[in-house]
Amino acid sequence: MSRLSGRASAPALCLLLSLLASAAPALAQTVRMQLPPERPFDLDLKPGPAEPAIVVPAQPTPAEAPTPASAVPGPTLAQPDDDEGPEWPQRTPGQAEEEPAFDPEEKPDRPGISTDPGTSIVCLPPVLKKILGKIADKYGAVKVTSTWRPPWRARRGSFHKRCEAMDFRVPGVRPRAVLEFARSLPEVGGNKVYWNGLIHIDTGPRRPW
Repeated sequence: MSRLSGRASAPALCLLLSLLASAAPALAQTVRMQLPPERPFDLDLKPGPAEPAIVVPAQPTPAEAPTPASAVPGPTLAQPDDDEGPEWPQRTPGQAEEEPAFDPEEKPDRPGISTDPGTSIVCLPPVLKKILGKIADKYGAVKVTSTWRPPWRARRGSFHKRCEAMDFRVPGVRPRAVLEFARSLPEVGGNKVYWNGLIHIDTGPRRPW
């Protein structure tokens, strides 16, 4: 039985082998497909008109910014350590020998050195405190109205900005008499009497104005 089945299968095996041999050349052939283009098509288009370049103007640095003519500093002029405003009237030639305003009936708040509200003598240098002490010893009382001032309330070069100047008055005493006594003290630097009766003394060079 086994011999018959072996003989029957031999022709089938030969047929299979012949079919494989005839199909081998077809299987060996390579199917070639069309490759895509190497570059996109839009790169092959002709370029159109070029867009105008956008120019951004350079912003000037603070050092390059133009300086207004009004801000150009001029020569520095020596200015007296003076105040401004209607309460500080300036002297006119006809008033050169007139007495500044004062109240002969005014009484001091207390003996010694006193100050207006908001005014302190703590920052004054020892030389100005010494001058105040001598004036208080002579007249019994002295009222300090101004010492240190912030920059926006003082003129350029003012000694008040460094607390090296003071404005004061002696209640009931002629301002010119107080100024004459102050000028006799060797410690006094700049000195002046205003027309509202206040006396100014600072630590600068000795100079009246």
